[in-house]
Parts: sequence; C-alpha cells; structure tokens
Amino acid sequence: MTAAPLADDAICEIAGATCIDPSLGPDERRTFRDTLGQFATGVTIITALTPAGEPIGMTVNSFSSLSLDPPLILWSIAKTATGYGNFQVGEPFAVNMISHDQQAIALQMAKSSGDKFQGVSYLRGLGGVPLLTDCVAHLECVVDARYPGGDHEIVVGRVKRLFNIGRAPLLFHRGKFHVLHAEVT
Repeated sequence: MTAAPLADDAICEIAGATCIDPSLGPDERRTFRDTLGQFATGVTIITALTPAGEPIGMTVNSFSSLSLDPPLILWSIAKTATGYGNFQVGEPFAVNMISHDQQAIALQMAKSSGDKFQGVSYLRGLGGVPLLTDCVAHLECVVDARYPGGDHEIVVGRVKRLFNIGRAPLLFHRGKFHVLHAEVT
C-alpha cells in the first residue's frame, strides 16, 4: 500500500492530532517543544573548565552518539547559554551520564547562574575536567567541530577515554525525570 502525497496546503489529521507548522508563532513553537519532549532521553551533564580553570557544567539532554570509527558524539548548546563561549575546537570536556539518584545534581546544573558545583562531588579527568561521581558513565572528549543549528550550535566531540560504570540511568520525558523500572524483552 502506498500513501497518497499530501498537497502543501492539505489539512491533515493522524489519530486525532492535527498537523502544525512549528514556524508559525509562539503557540506552535510551544507545541513543537512539547512534541520533542515525547522522545525519552537520558540525562547528561557536560563539564569543562573556563579559561581561568574554573569548573563549568550544564545539564543537557540533546546528547547523541555520532560515529563509532572514529568515536564521535554530539550535543547542542544554546547560543544564549552561559557557557556558550567555551567548548572551542580542541578544548577538553566530559559527558557525565547521570544515574537514577542524581536528579538534584541535574537540576542544580540546569540553573543559569550560581555556584553549580556547590556540594557536588567530582574527580579531575583529562585536562582537569570534572568527572561527577556516581554517574552511569563518563566520556572524556575534545571538541572536534562546532556547527550552526538555528538558535543552538552543535558540538561534536571526539571521545578520548570512557568509563562505563553501569548504574541505572535517569531519564527525561515530557518535561519530567523518570527512572527505568523494567526491561522489555
């Protein structure tokens, strides 16, 4: 069975949902954001150092694998983010995959200001970059490239070293944190 192509001005509906052009206005952009929130993700905290050597961190769920050979990952940073000027090509950073019991740290690192590392336990990895304790895994990377992506930039990282600790992950779905309860076989 083949589907008939839709005309550009066709009104469509699938399972009671009307198609929306997310570029039309603020309400449509909010619907776009809510729709993207339907995709469950893990939660990561990206850590690095400022040029002055101070630790920086931000909660990110736009993380994805990119390539196995060479080992590359990607994530995106808002152009308005406090740490936007960091993460330049060649600079080290770490992806800390957050475990099920680290929701408070994820919320703390999601704030736009303040001492994000207050009370947070970490070790120093390659280049002195913070590796948060009790995570699921760590990927120690260097920035391989940055690409424009609308109101964000895509950061491509080359993985230099990893630690797969194997704890249960913290998940994010529909604007809320969740814990994985059971595997589906």
